[in-house]
Amino acid sequence: MIDLPALLAPRSIALVGASEASSWSVALVTNFASLGFQGRLHLVHPRHSQQFGLPCHGSVSAIPDQVDCAYVMTGTVAASEVVEDCGRKGVRSLVLLTAGFKEAGVEGAERERAVVERCRELGITLLGPNCLGFVNYRERIPAYGLLLAGPLLAGGIAIASQSGGMLLPFHRLALSRGIGLAVSVSIGNEGMCTASDFLGHFVERDDVRVVGALLEGIRDPAGFLRAAGQAREAGKPLVILKVGRSQAAHRATIAHTGSLAGADAVMDAIFKQHSIIRVDTPEELIETCALLATSGWPPGGRTAVVSTSGGATSLIPDLALGTRVEIPDFAPSTKARLAAILPSFGHPQNPLDTTGVIVNQPKLLAACVEAVAAEHGFDALLINSDAPRDPGSNPAGIEERVASLAEVVHRAPLFTAIAATVPTELTAFGMETLAKHHLHFANGLALGVRALDHAIFYGQSIARRRPAPPLRRRRAPTFLRNHTGVLPESLAKRLLAAYGIMGPPERLTHTPEEAAAAAEAIGFPVVVKVESADIPHKTEAGGVKLGVRTPDEVRLAYEQVSRCVPGARVDGVLIARQVFPIAELIAGVKQDDHFGPVLLVGLGGIFAEAIHDVSVQRPPIDEETAQEMLSELRGVEVLRGARGRPVADLPAVSRVLVALGDLALDLGERLAELDVNPLFALPDGALAGDALVVLQ
Repeated sequence: MIDLPALLAPRSIALVGASEASSWSVALVTNFASLGFQGRLHLVHPRHSQQFGLPCHGSVSAIPDQVDCAYVMTGTVAASEVVEDCGRKGVRSLVLLTAGFKEAGVEGAERERAVVERCRELGITLLGPNCLGFVNYRERIPAYGLLLAGPLLAGGIAIASQSGGMLLPFHRLALSRGIGLAVSVSIGNEGMCTASDFLGHFVERDDVRVVGALLEGIRDPAGFLRAAGQAREAGKPLVILKVGRSQAAHRATIAHTGSLAGADAVMDAIFKQHSIIRVDTPEELIETCALLATSGWPPGGRTAVVSTSGGATSLIPDLALGTRVEIPDFAPSTKARLAAILPSFGHPQNPLDTTGVIVNQPKLLAACVEAVAAEHGFDALLINSDAPRDPGSNPAGIEERVASLAEVVHRAPLFTAIAATVPTELTAFGMETLAKHHLHFANGLALGVRALDHAIFYGQSIARRRPAPPLRRRRAPTFLRNHTGVLPESLAKRLLAAYGIMGPPERLTHTPEEAAAAAEAIGFPVVVKVESADIPHKTEAGGVKLGVRTPDEVRLAYEQVSRCVPGARVDGVLIARQVFPIAELIAGVKQDDHFGPVLLVGLGGIFAEAIHDVSVQRPPIDEETAQEMLSELRGVEVLRGARGRPVADLPAVSRVLVALGDLALDLGERLAELDVNPLFALPDGALAGDALVVLQ
């Protein structure tokens, strides 16, 4: 049974392998001595009687007092004996800094398995191996193997990191901005305690309002999604720096969907689907967590901006481009209130510049904020002002400016974010002043706008939350029982038809004459396509002829497509009625290594990879979610009748996406890849122009 509360709050700690020659030991002993640890610290080393001016015990068992947690920094081989020693002593948690386990290869993985299994047998909760430990900020327990600057500022943010070293810059960033943390944990190899375990634990804690994480990979996908669901239900934002965008693995795929829905695109979709905020830098993670912890989140993106700088009022709209931050103008009544406050040369517009007279009018910023906050047409308020660096020649004026701003912000009926103009270090005076008035200033406008964008995303995502669609499981069609690999297109179309996804009228033919007769029966113009499992991408191979209008053209096209790839096995030639859609889409399914089947829709048909305008979702989905996927496409206006064109039947396209999700779940791991490309969006209905299905 994993006991994370006990692991993170020990009152008695043994540093096993403590040595003055070890930088880990130096950092740990210094941290415990200087950062306010109130418990008992014991040193253990078999060859020393004293280190750091403290007595040293030969083993954990030799310590006369109770030991809650052992921090182990021995060699790899000795670690197993330390586990046994801890078991004899009744130690209930263990932090294993020691490396040389599964990160070192097959033998190391076996050593790790044995250590983890033995810890389970002894009832020991194991953190690591190959980790740097944790910092409990509220109870001042700095069990972390790198030197930390003080003080330990307590707050409502918890952080888990697969990189132990990154806890140090997180600590420094938070400390430099006066941001309090509850706990931070280096999780290492996750031999026993996984990232998902910690995320779930943080969500359950009353002292945690926001959960942050740095993840290199997701080793427990089911647990991760479970923790994400708990966070959403609890209303505690999950903010993740998922590294490796440029290193995401790209395994070989046959279908276009596989290349369009790469590992990182799938991760983005999973995060969005579960209201997880994804950030790109450590600074963005800390600032986003701080904003959410201090201010919560707005219901939407309509933002009023008040700045003490005219230049910043021009910069902020530029920074907001491509984000969810909208900056509509003020209502006439708000402009009237502002005009009464501002000097005659001021302009009461959004974004608002308070003008330079603010230097001599300390309360002007607060008055402008109050006037803007009184308008009920906004979701959020963004204030741009810089924190004071020193008392200056008028300390009373500085205090009046900050105090009046704080008073207005704290009673404003509007979500409020405050951002400095550029990134700077807070001075001790600035930090003390902001702490006194319970204000947080984001470190620069770029970070401030990014954090606001993330807060808007979370607020909108929570507002849209609805029950997950029911699973509509059925048995896979029996006609697939003996098939693997690339299905013939006719069989792939039959599979789609079983789920209500129809294609244009078509016939499979085996001679030029049979093809010409089929074309006359279907009606010209027609499409002529080779039928071959050896040719998954017919267009690129020259296996498709469009706009064929006479029987003679059909016969010629038959000969051409059936010979497009010398040596390929040809099962016939498909003759299909040519369709003239409003737009060509691609829809498909791929199997993600972590999260199973994922669904994709994009614009472009055969040009989908060149356009790369796609939306990804994990099934099952309902029609409302399918409509949202279509709305996310950059070119969605093409479907909505742009420039006087006909409007596509979006509900019909949505039903195709829902059906593809159901199909993927029914086939499970048997379905390797699926493409409907092109998917024709028509004024009335949607048709599958071509289909590629790969079974395993």
